[in-house]
Amino acid sequence: MRAVIISDFGSVNGGAAKVAIESARGLAEAGIEIVFACAIGPISERLDHPLIHVERFAGEEIWQVGSKLAAARQGIWNAQAQRFLGELLARQPRGETLVHLHQWTKAFSPAAIAAAGDSGLPVAITMHDYFSFCPVGGYFDFRANAVCQREPMSASCMARNCDRASYPHKLVRVARQFGSDKAMRRLAAPLFIHVSDFARRFAEPFLPQQARHVVVENMMEAEQRPPVDAARNRHALFLGRFTQEKAADVLAKAARDADAPVRFVGEGPLAGEIARLNPQAEIRGWVPAAQVFDEIAQARCLVLPSIWYEPGPLVIAEARSLGVPVVLARTTGPASWVADGEDGILVDGGDVMGLSTALKRLQDDACASAMGAAAYRRYWADPLTMERHVGRTIESYRRLVGREP
Repeated sequence: MRAVIISDFGSVNGGAAKVAIESARGLAEAGIEIVFACAIGPISERLDHPLIHVERFAGEEIWQVGSKLAAARQGIWNAQAQRFLGELLARQPRGETLVHLHQWTKAFSPAAIAAAGDSGLPVAITMHDYFSFCPVGGYFDFRANAVCQREPMSASCMARNCDRASYPHKLVRVARQFGSDKAMRRLAAPLFIHVSDFARRFAEPFLPQQARHVVVENMMEAEQRPPVDAARNRHALFLGRFTQEKAADVLAKAARDADAPVRFVGEGPLAGEIARLNPQAEIRGWVPAAQVFDEIAQARCLVLPSIWYEPGPLVIAEARSLGVPVVLARTTGPASWVADGEDGILVDGGDVMGLSTALKRLQDDACASAMGAAAYRRYWADPLTMERHVGRTIESYRRLVGREP
């Protein structure tokens, strides 16, 4: 079996690229031949494997391309990328090859979907976000600071200035979505790979009727450490970008109202607002990847208050693997892992009072210890290992190429 994996980036610069690269490596180690098609370098050393062949398209990230007009044109439809991928896919052996799209919005454009469809090969698409049907990718209205309520690509959707940047930027995204929707119709029976049960339930109604769906959670490689006694720690932890859809400001207010110590680790445009809302909050920059687990191990709880429908952030799994209880919005992918009130607490996105109540509840040492211990037990009963991810991915591939019913 052979998989042509399409990813804008050849090295890790975010969650989607990391999953594409690590999944390629794991699949190769399991004996699957991999052709890794990317556009933006450098190339990760993790792709150095006898069964991985890297094919590089000499592309650039869209907003690094000359003028804004040239960037918009490439983002809407990259004809050169379509030719590159079309020629690459035409060289692949029939009957044993599939195409797996991870990310295409930064360089390849929707032309990657068209090339995959025109190849006649089976196609899988991992839903790291919602760009397969939503112009802004997050089904989130940045102007209203709320989850979108519109039908994607309806007249109401196209007229709404919901983009983080500007309405002209939204119009470029709408034009790209027209191309994406048209290209998607070229796929005979695509397989959408969702990273959580919640993300599948939410996204499925917006995707092509002829599509098939499966859930394959992302991998989270971690050695099993002794569990943390969360009751010995004092502060709640936010770990991520300080952006409006991730609602770091909601946590700042909730921690202030609960009189609970809180630490924010990351960066982003809301840093000043967090400090204004909660002068007692501790705000730090990013920590190196090798220190993330140590950072989480110092927390009483980890909080994910996102108000967008975040598909599958792995920071929740990282906390649970250490025995640190989590507080998160019930409309996020990892919420399906949590037994509310037993190994974590679920709250409504944007609910300052509900989040404040959860933080107060976890100030009780017995509660924090019990929830942390339960989270640790349940995580390690079925950990998100590479072996698990690869096994489920291969099972999905076999069904896609007709080797299993």
